[in-house]
Amino acid sequence: MIADLHCHYPMHLLPRDHHPHGVAGGWLQKLKDEFDAEAVVIAADLLNDPRWCGGWRVDLDGLVQGEARIVCSVLYWPAGEFRFGTQPASGSFADLQSLLSFVEDDLHKRDPNCERHVLVKQTSDLTDDSRVAFVHCVEGGFHLGPNQNEIDAHVQWLAENGVLYITLAHLFYLGVATNAPAIPPLTDAEYDHLFPQPAGVGLTDLGKAAVRSMYRHKVLVDISHMSEDAVDETFALIEQLDQETGSDPRDFPVLATHVGMRSANPSSQLYNLTPETATRIQARGGLIGLILAQHQVGSTQSAADSTATLRRHINAIGELGNGLQCCAFGTDLDGFIKPTLTGIERASDLSTLAQWIQQDFPADADGIVYDNARAVLHRVLAARGSPARNA
Repeated sequence: MIADLHCHYPMHLLPRDHHPHGVAGGWLQKLKDEFDAEAVVIAADLLNDPRWCGGWRVDLDGLVQGEARIVCSVLYWPAGEFRFGTQPASGSFADLQSLLSFVEDDLHKRDPNCERHVLVKQTSDLTDDSRVAFVHCVEGGFHLGPNQNEIDAHVQWLAENGVLYITLAHLFYLGVATNAPAIPPLTDAEYDHLFPQPAGVGLTDLGKAAVRSMYRHKVLVDISHMSEDAVDETFALIEQLDQETGSDPRDFPVLATHVGMRSANPSSQLYNLTPETATRIQARGGLIGLILAQHQVGSTQSAADSTATLRRHINAIGELGNGLQCCAFGTDLDGFIKPTLTGIERASDLSTLAQWIQQDFPADADGIVYDNARAVLHRVLAARGSPARNA
């Protein structure tokens, strides 16, 4: 069995959701929704699917076949990010709420008796049986909307609906947190030229408000995609909140859910983690989820190349000291990461990934592929239900 900290299960549903704004939307909005849905299909054929018209990588059947037991299901509305402007769009949070409901409805239709899946909203939902445990997460702080006064209510709603974490930065700067380049065809310099960001900015006021609310409601921060400035400011703010509340740092783990280690692939963009950042994650009892994108972890031509590549990144984490308790996987499947590591093309191949780790790291394999992720998930959900939080 395996846990995946970052899996785009909702992505294959987006083309079916031609009217996410419901019947209330005007004809122009409906036309735009139709265009957005078709654009996702075309983009997937070019940039995501294993081969032209090869179909999406992730669905419920594939996750079951791949023996996935925990899936952090990424809620992401592309149309909210691929737009002109440097601020979140109004209506972004409503789109996110609609997508969450759409995913849950789809799972219920596919598995009405919950024989193959369970939605995780509280600790009692972590049953450790053969079902796929779906945990909502959010990619892109822009989904929280442009109004700072509404952030806390939005984060609280997400916590109440089981969202584990928010990846605050993403592909483009939208007034929340500056980001590291992560578009494969572009070098760092080319990205910075095409998509300039404000100098010296890490978190904006909107981003800081989001982190404060996430800390309060125990919705974890995923620092994947963040610039170094944003990473430093995020840790500084969280450490300040620790002092203000008298909390143990391990009570609020920090995640990097879909990354590689910079020392294991020096030729990659600055997206990957430095040893210093990885150590800070480790100190808070957080998790580093290894992505399966060749662009981040390294080029491969065979399964042997892939296992050697993963060994380099896992060993880089181990070299930090204190073992591999922070090591996990965040595959980013269906996150437009073509090409993936050779030998892992679809969710059904996740069992192969688990076998590779069992062979190469027998003493730590159970933790890397499942136990580390489950322990953090259980700890966070238990903290949300504590009397101190509800007081």
